[in-house]
Amino acid sequence: VLVGAPKAESKYSTSVQSPGAVFKCRVHTNPDRRCTELDMGRGNSRGMLCGKTCKEDRDDEWMGVSLARQPKAGGSVLACAHRWKNIYYETEYILPHGFCNIIPPNLQPNGRKLLPCYEEYKKKYGEEHGSCQAGIAGFFTEELVIMGAPGSYYWTGTVKVLNLTDNTYYKLNDDAVIARRYTYLGYAVTAGHFSQPTTMDVVGGAPQDGGIGKVYIFRTDRRSGSLIKIFQASGKKMGSYFGSSLCAVDLNSDGLSDLLVGAPMFSEIRDEGQVTVYINRGNGVLEEQLVLDGDSAYNAHFGESMAALGDIDDDGFSDVAIGAPKEDNYIGAVYIYHGDANGIVPQYSMKLSGQTINPMLRMFGQSISGGVDMDGNGYPDMTVGAFLSDNVVLLRSRPVITMDISIFLPASINITAPQCHDGLQPVNCLNVTACFRFSGKRVPGEIGLNYNLTADVAKKEKSQQPRVYFVTSGETVGQITEKLQLSYMQEKCEHYLAYVKKRVKDVISPIVFEAAYSLGEHVVERGKEDKELPALKPILRWKKGQKIAQRNQTVFERNCQSDDCAADLKLQGKLLLSSVDDRTAYLALGAVRNISLNISISNVGDDAYDTNVFFNFSGELFFIKMWQKEELGIACELLESDFLKCSVGFPFMRSKSRYEFSVIFDTSHLSGQEEMLTFLVTAQSGNLERTESLHDNTLTLSVPLMHEVDSSING
Repeated sequence: VLVGAPKAESKYSTSVQSPGAVFKCRVHTNPDRRCTELDMGRGNSRGMLCGKTCKEDRDDEWMGVSLARQPKAGGSVLACAHRWKNIYYETEYILPHGFCNIIPPNLQPNGRKLLPCYEEYKKKYGEEHGSCQAGIAGFFTEELVIMGAPGSYYWTGTVKVLNLTDNTYYKLNDDAVIARRYTYLGYAVTAGHFSQPTTMDVVGGAPQDGGIGKVYIFRTDRRSGSLIKIFQASGKKMGSYFGSSLCAVDLNSDGLSDLLVGAPMFSEIRDEGQVTVYINRGNGVLEEQLVLDGDSAYNAHFGESMAALGDIDDDGFSDVAIGAPKEDNYIGAVYIYHGDANGIVPQYSMKLSGQTINPMLRMFGQSISGGVDMDGNGYPDMTVGAFLSDNVVLLRSRPVITMDISIFLPASINITAPQCHDGLQPVNCLNVTACFRFSGKRVPGEIGLNYNLTADVAKKEKSQQPRVYFVTSGETVGQITEKLQLSYMQEKCEHYLAYVKKRVKDVISPIVFEAAYSLGEHVVERGKEDKELPALKPILRWKKGQKIAQRNQTVFERNCQSDDCAADLKLQGKLLLSSVDDRTAYLALGAVRNISLNISISNVGDDAYDTNVFFNFSGELFFIKMWQKEELGIACELLESDFLKCSVGFPFMRSKSRYEFSVIFDTSHLSGQEEMLTFLVTAQSGNLERTESLHDNTLTLSVPLMHEVDSSING
């Protein structure tokens, strides 16, 4: 691990005051976890000449302020010191040009020294590249060295791009880009395949542009040797420092780079920070997908640093880390986000808090680097700098296990034909099969899996009674908990029998089965143990914030002719008084003891599920009983003293069927205060019923009340 320490003293340049240094830290055979300074061959003398009109001053040059790795086997490393000064004209001007060093792959001191802003006989501070401070940001591709120079042209800034193949610098001459002073273009730089998968384009951030910040993408034009702008985007809020951090990464694996732009001082309350994600639509056209903000923590500076990590979860899409170094009162945190086919998953999969790693850390997440597999387990790892506490943390990626789980159920359940017996009577049942298999890159050959199989989970989530149950060792349960040992890529299936409860009311909503799972205890194979970097326990694939579970569903069989399964209920009925005289058109108070409602309900639509007839009646009446000629499966219950519900034709009222029944009430307690005795009768089912056929679903039956005097005159 190479670490920049911009404020360090250098043991190789003791006569220079705090020039900064680059340290190398061995990951293996380093029990004390010590880091040693890299000798860059800079020498120990002050004021060395570096050109015709060039004399160096390395005091406080901040070597290691930026480090960049060349992405190829045997690649070099770029290390910069943006406060390096040319003091050749020190009586008039001190020129902070900035300095970069290309460290060879073997980390020997014979690196290539770069002064991208030095020009002979140019001595004015501020003008042209006099105060350019090259190297405050650096990026390395296979053939380009990209150095940000925010101080050029009176802090308009520019991007210095060196082509290593033909050893020439590309010039940025676009007047529209460099028209305004103090925009700090080059404060952050990166590069990627923005216009097409085969070309490398350069990105520069200008966090002070217009006060809101801007980011530019340039293509490198070989013929003219210049950088040509192909895209720009602006920040949304004053002072957010949009463009002060950049990350080019192909999130959706389409061969084109997408772009993350940090605005670490974006404030709702104070400097929470945010990152804007732009997805590449081709030809350098980027479209804003969304904004990430971590936990929106106070003063977190989320987006201060960002790094492409490579594919840490083995799903074929690149992942990114975003630092929030001031979160939690300067302890810091790093958030992990995942790429997917649409771009980026908006929810982070993991928040690495400095507090939990080591409470001594300060500003953990100020710098991040990823994409290198340090422990050889096939997954790229990540290093994070904690600048205020002088620490670097190596975080290793765990092997990811992908579970392939299938739940097999019958397509539907025929509720009218019970297939099983519960010892007393026939019941409906269904076979449930759960099959498990795991795969993954460099994962163990065998794992333990814990799972819970839940019946009718949708009802359970609504705190309703499940309609289906399992029987284990003589007890009825809604959930089965099991442990399994699985071998790599070998499917194992478990079979269960589930029973349907009697008199299920809801036969419309589907029955959902869920297998929720977690890894059991995992034993790391002994003997292959690496003492310094022991094998890591595997982890289950993250499901983009969803529950780690698999679901499948079945339904109760329905006999539907129409697409929407609409029922069409029709109510008819009349009142019958238990008086001697059938022709009386009124109810004589005191004389008539009870009254009967004769109801006929028919269904001319599709099978009607959960059909009910409701009766609203006077509180002075008392329900006596329901009477049916033969046992038709009608059952009545009093829900309130004046509200009766009768369920008809359970579990469903067949299409073209008709039911007749009578409901009898006691009338002996009527006071006679009302002139009419009224019943409101309503029919309803669990199916949809079309508006045009609802008119015959209600019925109002009434009869006048009379005081009848039975007088006889004798004389």
